[in-house]
Amino acid sequence: HLAEIGLIKAGEFFLYSKTYPFANSPFNALQDKTRLEGWLFPDTYFFLKNDTPEKVIEKMLGNLERKITPELRQEVERQGRTIHEVLTLASILEEEAHRGEDRKIIAGILWKRLKKGMLLQVDATLTYVTGKASLSLTDADLAKKSPYNTYRHKGLPLGPISNPGLDSINAALHPEETPYWFYLSDRAGKIYYAKTHEGHIANKRKY
Repeated sequence: HLAEIGLIKAGEFFLYSKTYPFANSPFNALQDKTRLEGWLFPDTYFFLKNDTPEKVIEKMLGNLERKITPELRQEVERQGRTIHEVLTLASILEEEAHRGEDRKIIAGILWKRLKKGMLLQVDATLTYVTGKASLSLTDADLAKKSPYNTYRHKGLPLGPISNPGLDSINAALHPEETPYWFYLSDRAGKIYYAKTHEGHIANKRKY
């Protein structure tokens, strides 16, 4: 969109994001990473005509820094997590569900799986790699070797798979405890939950 309105050249933002000087970031956690995805807060922005890609990125990073208040940071520390971990899970919630209530329930399920050492088995992390929709994933896709394939690798993916909004970030920090361990969505995006794998399989067949 920035290219369409003539602010930057097509592809310039993406290329610069790969060489952004991470040491300039307001987040210490970002300095050890090599990607900006997940840290560019989605919002309405106002730019000047002479703003560079660097200025655009700085504004988005600065916005995220303001959104993650001292209270949120304290909650992250209290839970024994890092901002990078919270943003990574929040990015999954952003892609997996549209409603805040579902995001909180799914956050509870995924944190429980992580704690128990289970595979997350989240389609969104695999579609991030393959570019395919969930319904188009094949057995070969599920076996794909990638640090983002949560069907093969335990734990969170390598990093965020989207730029999560505040609702998803809050859901990741304030998950809802439920008896559920599994979930899926139908073609309309409605989420169905199950306590057991058998119940999950039944939901798959039904929905």
